[in-house]
Amino acid sequence: MKKESTISITAPARLHLGFMDLNGSLGRKFGSVGLTIDSIETSITARKNSSQSNQIINKYNQRACDYAKLILKAYEVDDTALIDVHKKIPEHAGLGSGTQLALSVGVAISKLFDLNLSLMDIGKILDRGNRSGIGIGAFESGGFLIDGGKGKSPELPPIIVRHDFPSNWRIVLLINSREKGIHGNKEYNAFNTLKPFPDNLSEQLCRLVNMVILPSIIEKNFNGFSTAIGKLQKIVGTHFSQIQGGVYSNPDIFNIMSYVEKNGFMGVGQSSWGPTGFILTDSDTSAHKLSKDIKQNFLCKDLKIEIIKGRNKGSYIESKDNNIISQDKNISKYKE
Repeated sequence: MKKESTISITAPARLHLGFMDLNGSLGRKFGSVGLTIDSIETSITARKNSSQSNQIINKYNQRACDYAKLILKAYEVDDTALIDVHKKIPEHAGLGSGTQLALSVGVAISKLFDLNLSLMDIGKILDRGNRSGIGIGAFESGGFLIDGGKGKSPELPPIIVRHDFPSNWRIVLLINSREKGIHGNKEYNAFNTLKPFPDNLSEQLCRLVNMVILPSIIEKNFNGFSTAIGKLQKIVGTHFSQIQGGVYSNPDIFNIMSYVEKNGFMGVGQSSWGPTGFILTDSDTSAHKLSKDIKQNFLCKDLKIEIIKGRNKGSYIESKDNNIISQDKNISKYKE
């Protein structure tokens, strides 16, 4: 079978809503809760380098080059590829940009050179998904996701729950265009310097996820879901405040969140290390009213406010060979 000549991939952003177990006394640690989101995405195109210039060309992003080279080297592929990054999820904003770019490049290289790599294979090679499996789950299937945490084996955190996010619910995103969240070596050092997480709080978070958050999303109970997400965020954010200076890393977003909570919006929080903040709403109308209210009451000079939906499908993959196009709209093992 002839190899595809061009691979195009579009991968969605995700929100990291918090951890279940930062204590790890049972042998597994972290356990992430997350949500795939619509409208914000990374898009790439990859093809074999027929010019034999022995160079991976990337129009916008050096990271894509580095990821491609790592995959080719790991599998001793004596060939090169041309990669264009057409669109990027904002980097270091708490939206999972690095993992989505890495998986997009890895899947493209795998398909171009018939490597037959799984997403877990790619994650291990490119050092993605070590603490959280939410990014891999978002790429694979979309939706609301929970992973089972990192055990003592080399295996990456497995997705243990995946459920559709209600189509009428909306998320108001607050994205700071100038500030970057903790990443790289600073993130690694941060996790190593955090004070121990109390066992009783891990028990409380696990109970909150299993007895409130999960039943609420299945029953489409917005108040139960959003209130519990807000509680999860406060507990986890308080623990991380020793590194980021508060429950939120950005003081302007903290002020906005305090305001909207007083006005009845309880599902608020920060995605990962931020600075992106999110507010859950039960409808498009509510989201637009809230967005207008925020703009009227706060000077949002460096903040971009977006209203988005959850996304219940994973990445979009298109293979084109000699004008024959095959589309794998959702590589998920889960069926709608």
